[in-house]
Amino acid sequence: MFKKTIIALTFSGILLSETPGIHPAVRSAILPGWGETALGNKKRAKIFTLTEVTLWTACLGAYTFSYHQALEYESFAGEHAGVDVNGKNHKYWVDIGNYIDLEHHNAEHLRWRIMDELYDQGDAWVWDSASNMKKFEAMRINSDLLAKRGMDILVAVAVNHIISAIDALYLSRLEKIESVAVLPMFGKNSHGLKLQIYF
Repeated sequence: MFKKTIIALTFSGILLSETPGIHPAVRSAILPGWGETALGNKKRAKIFTLTEVTLWTACLGAYTFSYHQALEYESFAGEHAGVDVNGKNHKYWVDIGNYIDLEHHNAEHLRWRIMDELYDQGDAWVWDSASNMKKFEAMRINSDLLAKRGMDILVAVAVNHIISAIDALYLSRLEKIESVAVLPMFGKNSHGLKLQIYF
């Protein structure tokens, strides 16, 4: 609870402060939309902020559902394969979804001469049916896919920060332009336009 309070106070302090020394691009890199708000562009700020909130909500949802699905498949394996669920790594869960029992797993790994991936009797499992093994594997894959989606969403969060920072930098430089002039240029061999921007 104390940690959540500190985080909430930190973010509210960031949102409510108007520190003039922080460049808008840096503000938006920290919290998308903050730099746009400082520059008075509320519409763009709202888009980046809502995108950030949506992405974090989706990420939290993906990881939460992945975790609950993992608890479910572990419980399912305990019930239908006699697995002791404590202290098992991810590779173990992948392996029990691909082999009906410990003996089949170890026999195949002995044929492949992969001695370091053999399990001892303390890690034994025996599925009560092939259909339950397949059901378990589908549950585990779904959990892994949800966790991968969570990671993909975290990448989208980082991209949102970068785009918001670039947008705030663009807006801050746009404010400094005093005038723009487009001048025609005529010559003997060429014609063109000359763009002049005054800061």
